[in-house]
Amino acid sequence: MKFYKNLKTIYFLLFAVLAFVLNACAVEESIPVEADFSIKVVNNDYSVPVKVEITNKSTGAETYQWSFEGATVTSSTEKSPQPITYASPGAYKIKLKASNKDGNVDEKEIEVKADASMNVDFEWQMQGSDISPVTLQMIDKSLGATQYLWEFEGGNPATSNAQNPNVVFTTPGDHVIKLTISNGLETYSTQKTVTVKPAMTVDFNWTVDPIDNDYQAPVLLHLNNMSTNAFTYEWIIAGANPSASTSASPDINLPSAGTYTIILKATNDKETKILQKQVTVLPDSNLLSFSDIRLGINTAHSTVGCFFSSNLGTVLKQSDVNAGNGSKIDFAFFGLNSSFMYNQFVSPDEVQNTGFMAIPNATHSKIINSQELVGTQLSPTGFDTLDSGNDFNTITVTETNAGKSPFNNSVVPRIILFQTADGRKGAVKVKSFVENGLSSYILVDIKVQKQP
Repeated sequence: MKFYKNLKTIYFLLFAVLAFVLNACAVEESIPVEADFSIKVVNNDYSVPVKVEITNKSTGAETYQWSFEGATVTSSTEKSPQPITYASPGAYKIKLKASNKDGNVDEKEIEVKADASMNVDFEWQMQGSDISPVTLQMIDKSLGATQYLWEFEGGNPATSNAQNPNVVFTTPGDHVIKLTISNGLETYSTQKTVTVKPAMTVDFNWTVDPIDNDYQAPVLLHLNNMSTNAFTYEWIIAGANPSASTSASPDINLPSAGTYTIILKATNDKETKILQKQVTVLPDSNLLSFSDIRLGINTAHSTVGCFFSSNLGTVLKQSDVNAGNGSKIDFAFFGLNSSFMYNQFVSPDEVQNTGFMAIPNATHSKIINSQELVGTQLSPTGFDTLDSGNDFNTITVTETNAGKSPFNNSVVPRIILFQTADGRKGAVKVKSFVENGLSSYILVDIKVQKQP
C-alpha cells in the first residue's frame, strides 16, 4: 500500500516538472524595432515645388507614424507613404516613429531643403545711345539664384560674378550676353544679343553747279555731309555767306577770290569730332569753258543729244527737255546726216523749223554759222587765247541770213559765234566730225561769258 502511495507521489512530481518546462517554453521573445527610411528628390529638382519620394527601410515595426513638416500633406500612417510636395522654400524635417505590439518604439528624422523656384532672365539699361562706346547696366530678373556668371562677348569686362554688373562694348556689331545662375544644386542659362553701332565718323565733300566748275568767284558750294552716327552739326566758314550753319548739308556762297577753310564739328552723346578742309576760289574771269563736248546729228538726238546749256553745263537729249529747263538752252546743233554735208547751229526758239520738236519756254539766240560770209571776227587761234569774258567785248554778233547759213565739213576747225537772249556772248570751236552711223556727232569746245 505504501508502495502505491510513493508511486503516486513520483507521478505528481514528474507532471509538475513537465508543466513548468512547458510554461517556460510558451513565453514569447520581445522583437526590437529599428526605424529607418531614405528620401529622393524627384528629378533632383530642389526648386519649389519640390517632390520627395520616401522609401521605408524600417525593421521589426508594425505601425508607423509619419510627420511631414511644411509639406502639403503633413502626416501619414502608411508603411510606404505617397510622395510629398513642398510648395514653399525652406528647411523641413521628415520624421518617422515606428513601433510594434511588444511596445518597442524607434524614431528617425531627415531634413530636406526646398529652394526658391529658379528662373533665369535679365535685361539691361543702356546709358545713352547704341553708338560705340556702349555702356550697359545689367539688371538681373532671375529667381532663386545664389550664384551668377555673366559672359560678355567682346565686352569689358569679359565675365562677372556680380548680380548686376556694368559692361562696356566698343566694337561695333552683335554681342552675345549670357547669364548662368545656380543655387548650388541646379544651374540655368539664357542669352541675349545687343547690337552696337560704329563710333561716330566725320567727313564731308562738296559739289558746285556747272557754271562754277572753274571755281572762279563767286562760287556756290553744295556741302555734302558724309558723317555717320552724329546727332548735331556745326559748320564754320569764315568769309562765306553764311559763315556758320547747323544744317546737315548747307549751301554756302564764297563771294571773292581766296582760300577758305571749311570746319565741320559733329557731335553725339558720346563725343565730338572736328574736321576741316580748304577750298581755293580764283579771281573771276567772267568766262565759262567746256571741252570735248559731243553734239549729235539729228538722228542722235535721243542718244548723244543736240541741245546745249551753259547754265546747266551739259548737253540735253530729247527726253531731257522740259518746261523747266527749256529757257536755259543756249543753242541747238542740227546735222542732216552722217556725211556732215549740211550742218547748222540753231536758235532754241527756231529748232522746230529744222525737224526738232519745239522747245518749251525757248528763248532766242543770235547765231553766226559762217563767219566767212559776213566777215571773220574770231579765228581758231583767237578762240584758243580767250581767257576772259571781256575778250568778247570786241566781237559783235549780228544775226543775218548769210551768217546763219549752214556749213559742211570742209573747214576744220570752224568757229561759230552766238549771243544768248540775256546778252552773253560765246563761241563754239568745231574740232572734228565723227562718223558713227545714226549716232554721228561733232566734237567741240565752247567758251561763253558768265555775264554780258
